[in-house]
Amino acid sequence: MGIRARPEILALPEYRLRGRRGEVKLNQNELPYDLPEEVKREVVEALVQRPWNRYPPMRAERLRELLAATSGLGEDQIVLANGSNEALLGLLQAFAAGGVVVLPQPGYSMARPLAVVAGAEVREIPLRTDLTLDPEAVVAAARGARMVFLASPNNPTGRAVPREEIAWIAARTEALVVVDEAYWGFFPDHARNLVGTPEYERHTAVGLLVEFPNLAVVRTASKAFGLAGARVGWVMGSRELSSALLRTLPPYNLDVFAQLAVEAVIGRPDLVRSRIARIVAERERVFTELRTMGVRVYPSDANFLLFRCRDAGAVFEHLATRGVLVRDVSHFPQLEGCLRVTIGTPEENERFLAALRTCPEVGG
Repeated sequence: MGIRARPEILALPEYRLRGRRGEVKLNQNELPYDLPEEVKREVVEALVQRPWNRYPPMRAERLRELLAATSGLGEDQIVLANGSNEALLGLLQAFAAGGVVVLPQPGYSMARPLAVVAGAEVREIPLRTDLTLDPEAVVAAARGARMVFLASPNNPTGRAVPREEIAWIAARTEALVVVDEAYWGFFPDHARNLVGTPEYERHTAVGLLVEFPNLAVVRTASKAFGLAGARVGWVMGSRELSSALLRTLPPYNLDVFAQLAVEAVIGRPDLVRSRIARIVAERERVFTELRTMGVRVYPSDANFLLFRCRDAGAVFEHLATRGVLVRDVSHFPQLEGCLRVTIGTPEENERFLAALRTCPEVGG
C-alpha cells in the first residue's frame, strides 16, 4: 500500500513558469538592479567571519531590531520568515486552519494553495469590473470567516487597496485581516522619499496596526530591496499575533546569509529609495508608451503593469521569440487576454516596447 497525500493537495496544480528562456526577463517582478559589488563583498566578508558549524540567530534578532526601528513598531511585533510565503503559511496555520479564508480574485496565485495546504476552506470573491477591490463584498463574505486576505498592491492587477478601505474592512469583521504588501516600496507616491522610516509607514497598512489588533501586514525583501535570492519575509502585527506565529514557524528558519544581506540593504535607505524611484519613473513611461500604442493598460502601484491584448498567447510567443519574457495571466478570472510585464531597466523596457510594436495581435 503506497502513501497517500490528502486529495485536496493532489488537486492543486504545481507552481510552474512557462519553460522559455529570454535575454530580457520581465516575467517574475524582480528588481532589475543587483546590489553594488561593494555591498555584496561586505556581506560575503561578514559571512566568512561567522561560524558555519553553528546555527544562525534563532529569530534573526538583529534583523528584527532593524525592522522595528524603520517601522516604528516594537521588536516583539515582528516575526521573520523564510520568504513571505512561509509567513503567509504560518498565519494560515495559526489562525485559519479548519476555517474559512476570504480571497479576492484575481489575486496572488499562491494564496489559495497556501490556504488549502493549511487546511482552510477558501471563499473567493470577484474584484469589480475595473479590477479594484469591493470592500462591502469583502465584509459580507467575511461573516463567519477566520481570515481575510488582501494583497496591496495586488498581483497581478497592480492596484493598491486604499488605506481607508483596509481600515473600513478591519473595523467591520472579527476575522484576521492579512494585508500582503509584497510591493510595499512602490507606493504611496507622496511618501516614497520616506521609505525605510516610521513616517513612511504611517501611509501604509502598518500605520493601522495600533488601531486594529485583527490586522497583520506581510512584507518581503524580494521586491523593493531587490533580494529575491535571499528569501526573507516578515509579519508585523500585535504582540499576541506575533507570539502565536512564533509558536507556528520553525526556529532557525533564516540562514546567516539571508540575515546579513537584508541587514546590509536596510542600512542603505538612499540606495533603496533611488532604485525604487528609477522603477517608478520607468513604470510611468512604459504606461504612457503602451497607451500611445493603443494598448489597454491598467494603472499600477507596483513594479509591473497589466495590459490586455486581442490574443495573449500569440503576443506572449511573439515577445518570447524576440527574447522578451513576460507573464501570461490570461487564465485568471476577469483577465482574459491579459499579460503582465515587470518594469526592468530602461534598455530592457525598450526591448519590450520595440517587440510589442511589431505584434499585430496586441490590439485589445
